[in-house]
Amino acid sequence: MPRVNSLPSVALYIRITDQKGRRHYERVNCRHPQTGGIFCLHYFNPEGKRTWLTVGRDISQALEARFKKESDLRLQQKEGAKPVPPPPQTLEELRDAFLQDRRTTFKKDGSPLDPDTITSYAKVTREFLDIVKRKLPWEITRQNLRDWIAQQRERVSHRTVCNRYVSIVCFLHFCEVDHKKLLPQNERPTPVEETPEAYSQQEMDKFFFHGVRERDALAFELYLKAGPRERELTNLEWSDLNLGLEPVVHFRTKKDFRTKTGKSRVVPLERSLAGKLAEWRLKNPTSRYIFGTNQGVPEGHFLRIAKGIAKRAGMNPQNFWLHKFRDTFATWALRRGVDIRTVQHWMGHESIEMTMKYLAPEQGERAQAQINQAFGRFDTTAESAACQKV
Repeated sequence: MPRVNSLPSVALYIRITDQKGRRHYERVNCRHPQTGGIFCLHYFNPEGKRTWLTVGRDISQALEARFKKESDLRLQQKEGAKPVPPPPQTLEELRDAFLQDRRTTFKKDGSPLDPDTITSYAKVTREFLDIVKRKLPWEITRQNLRDWIAQQRERVSHRTVCNRYVSIVCFLHFCEVDHKKLLPQNERPTPVEETPEAYSQQEMDKFFFHGVRERDALAFELYLKAGPRERELTNLEWSDLNLGLEPVVHFRTKKDFRTKTGKSRVVPLERSLAGKLAEWRLKNPTSRYIFGTNQGVPEGHFLRIAKGIAKRAGMNPQNFWLHKFRDTFATWALRRGVDIRTVQHWMGHESIEMTMKYLAPEQGERAQAQINQAFGRFDTTAESAACQKV
């Protein structure tokens, strides 16, 4: 507590976040001010209550705010007036500050956050505020979070809901709202490690039999035989293919496209598919994208196309999605003898544990065929009869 008769003073601190996400405050040396954090004012109001006030990242504006606040406090002390609290920041203002904070956040290696990550934060927080329809942080309720989660579950997978919830938790933490006090642990979306689903051989036979357009058939065949992610395939250019004696496809980061991990990888092309792509190239000598639209831009409707083919083939469209082709590529490769390290490289996984989840046990007809192959020659009845004859 400050002395009753002392003049009010305001100290300037900087809030710094280290590489592990921990925050600490350092008093600012006005002659040689620190940078790389958020400036805060620390003072005691006329009632003796310790107060912190965030004043942004600009040192000149922070010093000006410190001088003004100190003058206001001294005037209030002189006049005996009650302090006027600053207006609360709205969720919209906090969202702008949060996105700016993300843009100026750096990883351990000194690189900034990926632009796609920033875009995702902007999209998820925008949608969140549009759904909850609240103006101030403390107005957010448990039911608001429940409503947002319910709407997400109607549109995207459980794993995507979990990823988006993490983004919202980061935003709420920035707004000094504790999601744990709003939502019990059993209601928070939690990722569940599930065995990836793969298409069966019979499903793929039906699917490709009912494909109509040559472009679409080639795109889905490359999905199945090379395991790209959706945007990796849609942004694939002819310069990414080598259709020579050892045909390969390069999935790589470019100026206007970035792979999920930011790294490139090379996957060999199955020879019959390479031959079909060579013929397709002769039919499209001037196109940039291998599977682009007639307007020369990446195709963005392959999911709708896949579901349409599945419906024509008499299968349930709900069981068809694009990432399942990638899961099928890894599952079939491992089951058919490709070593796990090679599949890890082809998939672009950073750890072998990510690839191990595709070592799923066989089920249905294939499981029956394998058990028959393993033990069918050992007939206990015949063995017993032979023993009795002896």
